[in-house]
Amino acid sequence: MWYYALGESGTAIPLLTIGNFAMVFYTQALGLPATLAALALSITTLWDAITDPVMGHVTDNTKSRFGRRHPYLLIGGILVALSLYFVWFVPESIVSNHGLLFAYLLGVNILLRTAVTIFVIPFTALGFEICTTYESRASLQSIRYVVNMAINFTFGAMAWTLFFKDGINPDGSRLDGTNIVANYEQMGITIAIATLCLTLLCCYLTRHYITDSRAMKTAHAGIKAFFLSIVQIFRDPQANKVFLFYFVAQIGIGLTAQMQIYTFIDYMQLSAFQKTVVHSATMVGFTLGSLLIVWLVKHFEKRNICSGATVFSLAMGLLMFATFGQSAIREAVANMGEWYTTVLFALPQALFWLGCGIIIPLTISMIADASEVNFHKTGELKDGSYSAIFSFVIKAATSVGILISGFTLEWLGYAEGVTTQAPETARAIANFSFLGGPIVIALGLVFIWRYGINRDTLAAYKQNAHSNESTAAQTNA
Repeated sequence: MWYYALGESGTAIPLLTIGNFAMVFYTQALGLPATLAALALSITTLWDAITDPVMGHVTDNTKSRFGRRHPYLLIGGILVALSLYFVWFVPESIVSNHGLLFAYLLGVNILLRTAVTIFVIPFTALGFEICTTYESRASLQSIRYVVNMAINFTFGAMAWTLFFKDGINPDGSRLDGTNIVANYEQMGITIAIATLCLTLLCCYLTRHYITDSRAMKTAHAGIKAFFLSIVQIFRDPQANKVFLFYFVAQIGIGLTAQMQIYTFIDYMQLSAFQKTVVHSATMVGFTLGSLLIVWLVKHFEKRNICSGATVFSLAMGLLMFATFGQSAIREAVANMGEWYTTVLFALPQALFWLGCGIIIPLTISMIADASEVNFHKTGELKDGSYSAIFSFVIKAATSVGILISGFTLEWLGYAEGVTTQAPETARAIANFSFLGGPIVIALGLVFIWRYGINRDTLAAYKQNAHSNESTAAQTNA
């Protein structure tokens, strides 16, 4: 499981670094208007979402002695690393032209997102095939997201200290490290090399899962069959409840992830090391949530766990607003001391992300359960297509979240290309971070509550399939 989880780098490193720093880089450091930056990132994320079902169909119908997944892990991992490098290396000649800068951001991200699709869809489907039971699927996704958070800690939380050391303005005042273009370039080369090494290592260490697919039964590979397969998955009554829940939840998660970075910089005005502490706390919270799944799923059904985690994250958002959302209260807390404030701010942040650390891996395992039920009903294995549709949902929701965040920044009065924001603007952005995302996540409860697959229903399907196989064997005999 741990060897497999190394492949999380192929999606975690590019998507998390872009999610954490791309908006700040292109708006604050390069001066691109927030609406244009959000539009470019939103379009490319939507492109990524559209190509996911296509890739799922391709990988499910690949016939090769190297299997249906590993050829794409190899090719995709290399392409992800190469394209990721260029996201952070922007030619100086186009920086002053907003039109060219927008076109560059759009083009290089389309290349990156296509590469991520080539890698992550077969990678997720491989995970469905490695673990085939109700509990083991949850455990695998738990381990996968522990690795995800280790990566995010290294290249997200620690990035503030490793890459974004503060500088000094001409007047001697502190220049936040996120305003220094060279810092992003240093990060770019580092994360590109790390992505290449880790994805190739995953591909090699999981080679014993390669199964010659040339003789495997597959669905028909034509265009008509592709669209029929997509429609069938969207009409799956259990899978679509998870799709709808996660679509809503991911919009909220994405909004929080985007806006919290501006909160760290402009409202809380944290130093590079303090940003590392707070951001690290969110990583620790997410990791603990992912690890907690292993215990929770042994004692409770997945639907109830998701619902509880959603309510918990909402409560933490309300707590952050109550503690830091008003200037007077924030000043009172600040008077207690710099590090007291940092710790008090980090704690509810960590607990909010603990809830998200339960929601995200668990919903992936729920889709794997739905895929298995479909297999028992139809006899066709569509793990790649199910994972692709789920990936489509994630990225479509992320695209919506990015677009909303860009227009929200403009609506709240965010000024691009300056080193400090107006106090009222910084506070408004922070309050949106505290309340907006958690409330949107909670709206997803409307859909998940009617999800009907549990360990008993899966056991019944497996027992029925076993009985049918035994009957068929006796008939043939």
